[in-house]
Amino acid sequence: MASDSRLRAEPSVILAGIPFDDIGMRATAERIVAWATDGSFGYVCTPNVDYVMRASRDRDFRAAILGARLRVPDGMGLIYGSRIAGSHIRETVTGRLLPQEVLKIKDASRIPIALLGGRPGVVERAASALRAAGASVVEAIGPSIPFTIGSAEDAAATARLAASGARIIFVGLGAPRQEVWMAAHQHELESVLVGIGAGLDVIAGQVAEAPRWMTRIGLEWAFRLVHEPRRLARRYLVDDPPFFWWMLRQRLGRTRDVAQEPPDDRIRNSP
Repeated sequence: MASDSRLRAEPSVILAGIPFDDIGMRATAERIVAWATDGSFGYVCTPNVDYVMRASRDRDFRAAILGARLRVPDGMGLIYGSRIAGSHIRETVTGRLLPQEVLKIKDASRIPIALLGGRPGVVERAASALRAAGASVVEAIGPSIPFTIGSAEDAAATARLAASGARIIFVGLGAPRQEVWMAAHQHELESVLVGIGAGLDVIAGQVAEAPRWMTRIGLEWAFRLVHEPRRLARRYLVDDPPFFWWMLRQRLGRTRDVAQEPPDDRIRNSP
């Protein structure tokens, strides 16, 4: 377990009105384990550039991100954007890698863990892979697609998670659903809730993972675009690039209220 000094709050880096905790992967995992152990709980978001752009259009999603106990930057796009804005985030925290990183923390293998999300049948394979790595997985729920928050299925899944005794729940419902779900159910569950996007698919071996060197230098988006062009082309080539213009405006002080204003009319009017 980390010393108290590493678990204390650190100054946030604010990008587009969203505060990011620039603490790195190891300290993020340590906090998750510490909060699961001391019973203080809360939920963890790992926003990337796409999150920031979506949050400029979706108030509920933005509120869910801002309600998180910890917001850590996922992706080199935010690193580059912070440099343009003059804020300088130091290190990314890749959400899909957090389950494995948590298991590296002392005594984490004793903490009951649950999984929610993933493609049909995938969550069971992800649970098996994590158990093989030493995790104590006590519940694994693969909801229907689409999964509706507030539905009878949601209520049943939440009840199962509460009864499981899990102290950490990795939530792989994808954005913005997983953040809104965590915000809605955080007080019903005695667990640290951690949004990991497609992490369960990766752990189960269903989705190709970018080489670490591509992730380190900010080219993971290119790897993913090659493998999933129909799903990701618009996001990476149309929706996300204006973020960097927004960061330049933030640096130049031209954005009057970065917490509320989208960077341009195209983003404001996007579906």
